[in-house]
Amino acid sequence: MQYLVIFSSNPKFKTDGMPSDFQQRELEDEAQVQVLYMEGGLRQAWALDTKDHGAVVLFEAESPEHVQKMIDSFPLIKADYSNPQILPLAPYPAFAKKSV
Repeated sequence: MQYLVIFSSNPKFKTDGMPSDFQQRELEDEAQVQVLYMEGGLRQAWALDTKDHGAVVLFEAESPEHVQKMIDSFPLIKADYSNPQILPLAPYPAFAKKSV
């Protein structure tokens, strides 16, 4: 099953500013993206084109627990710098219909 996950920065950083170690953890996150991609669980990733730090990632996982395990492996998640919104995806109905 595929899952679309939207990662956004923790709202507390809108008032407090980004922590001093944010850039280092962001680099560590990028390395983890590569690991998960090579393992086949992470299919695609995009940076959000906004002033806020964020990303949208497409995961392939056999269960919600498996996708959560992958999400929990990110350094920005471990440090509570990022919030994920998990959206399970289903086939689009028009593509599931048989042609006549």
